[in-house]
Amino acid sequence: MKKLLALVLVAAAGIFVYTHFVNAPPASADERALDDLEHQVDAATQMAMQANRSAGVAGIDSTGDIEAARAKVGRVDAELQRMKPRLTSDSSRRQAERLEEKIRAFRSAMEQ
Repeated sequence: MKKLLALVLVAAAGIFVYTHFVNAPPASADERALDDLEHQVDAATQMAMQANRSAGVAGIDSTGDIEAARAKVGRVDAELQRMKPRLTSDSSRRQAERLEEKIRAFRSAMEQ
């Protein structure tokens, strides 16, 4: 019984630590918005990679998927440029710079 209680307490402590420290939500609204934009860029990157794989393996015309991914990244970039002047914290500015780097990498990969 004591071992079971100890196991439950350790599991509860592990869940608490994970949810509050490891997987903590971003602190500010700006950081949450930047996280959302970053997820959109990641989704567009995955969409473009899948389209390239489909085109390479089966010879399927995937230009529409690639163009949709490019358009999504373009919208994200425009939103990021609108957000940048009003970012106040250093962490959100660094996050915006990392996002810009991801966008540049996506565009560079699409030009090849």
